[in-house]
Amino acid sequence: MVGRFQPFHNGHLNLADQILDDCEELIIAIGSSQFNYTFTNPFTAGERIYFIHDSLAQAKIDLKRVYIVPILNLENNAIWVQHLRSMLPKFDTIYSGNKFVLELLSRSSETFDVRTPKFYDEINCNGTNIRMNIVMDKEWKDYVPSAVYRIISELDGTHRIKVLFESQRDGADDIKQYPDIK
Repeated sequence: MVGRFQPFHNGHLNLADQILDDCEELIIAIGSSQFNYTFTNPFTAGERIYFIHDSLAQAKIDLKRVYIVPILNLENNAIWVQHLRSMLPKFDTIYSGNKFVLELLSRSSETFDVRTPKFYDEINCNGTNIRMNIVMDKEWKDYVPSAVYRIISELDGTHRIKVLFESQRDGADDIKQYPDIK
């Protein structure tokens, strides 16, 4: 399971459950782990590990079956699959509905069992939507595990997200995508 988890939400938790129903172990790769304190990546890798660990523990998921690994973003997407191989424990199955990830996998010389997950509340359980709801003082608490809500509150993360949004606007309501990732 690869994602940025900005923040970890109920859709991610549902996916973790799906994978653990099908597989003996789950590897959660935190992508773009070196990016933080931007609107698109407001939380550090350590904070995201904390979100994930506490959410899984609260859901009574056996943490002995789970690896949580931060992965640096690469500038060269052509070697992304090899990069994952070098940074993660052995894996043979990838769950992804991301078209770009599926394209990279299709161009790899390696073969994987690629499975498309069943998405849980795709509209609301979406990191961008959750961050924008925070900026606009709209509902977001119900879209994340209560552990994530607690940690964001402890970090004053809603304030951080609002400050990052305001400081990174490019004149309109658009956010400068630096680094250019979503």
